[in-house]
Amino acid sequence: MMRKYIVTIPVILVSGTAFGCDACKKQQSFFTGISHGRGPESTWDYLIVALMVIVTLYVLFAALNCMFRPYENHRSHIKYTFIESDDYGI
Repeated sequence: MMRKYIVTIPVILVSGTAFGCDACKKQQSFFTGISHGRGPESTWDYLIVALMVIVTLYVLFAALNCMFRPYENHRSHIKYTFIESDDYGI
């Protein structure tokens, strides 16, 4: 099952840039054939995209960190107000 995803995801990522429309292929920028439309018009556009990528990667990292290492072991955590120590052996 996992092997199917390992092969499928790179194919989808590569094929998205391989089949750009004519307007995408005529852009005079770094995003030629990747983005649709006129493309970036100034250096501010690159800065905005870079900041969006940084924020998105930070949020992804924080969400995965909270999911896999929740740090809910301290006795003052709110979940311990609902869990009785006799019920769960805590």
